[in-house]
Amino acid sequence: MNDYILKFLGKDSGFGDENNCAYIEKNNKLLLIDCGFTVFKKIKERFDLSKYDEIKVIITHLHNDHAGSLSQLILYSYFNYNKKITVLSKCEYIEQYLNITGVPREAYEIKEDINFIKTEHVKYLDSYGFSLNINNVNIVYTGDTNTLDPFLPYIKNANELYVDVSRYGGAHLKIDDIIDTLKKIKKENETKIILMHLDDKEYIKNVSNGEFYI
Repeated sequence: MNDYILKFLGKDSGFGDENNCAYIEKNNKLLLIDCGFTVFKKIKERFDLSKYDEIKVIITHLHNDHAGSLSQLILYSYFNYNKKITVLSKCEYIEQYLNITGVPREAYEIKEDINFIKTEHVKYLDSYGFSLNINNVNIVYTGDTNTLDPFLPYIKNANELYVDVSRYGGAHLKIDDIIDTLKKIKKENETKIILMHLDDKEYIKNVSNGEFYI
């Protein structure tokens, strides 16, 4: 498991105990991917924010299990360590979200300077995945999605695919429907596949025969 670029603070779906949140540390820099309502406690336990020269947070969409700790993290970093958080997001209401949760504008900056991939999740929120090169490893990260189609042009060049799956489907990719496609991607592209945002870990592990990192 240690040979994957991203590590996880949690891989649960929205109703789980540990919200889906990935991270990477490199050269005194910390990058978080999503910051749900259970994540702030994990951050305080895991990281010494004082040591980082740069802290960035990618926000894929504004569901509470993906952005519920964002304001708290920004306030904590700014008032305790005088560090401004860089929020990487294309979400339409990201600045409004931070405003109504009481985050001063000088405590953060918003940028869009990674390759965001717009996808479908729920009709009332815009949602994004992204592709990114980290340490010469091409990764594709779907975020929450009910389709793999927007990511297919990027997956063929991906070394690692982090993909949202679910036992039940609906707003997410149903594991039974997508498993053959994932096996084909792994075989044809030699892509490492990491399943995430898991609503039933045992069921998903059984369907995938433990083939993918869970």
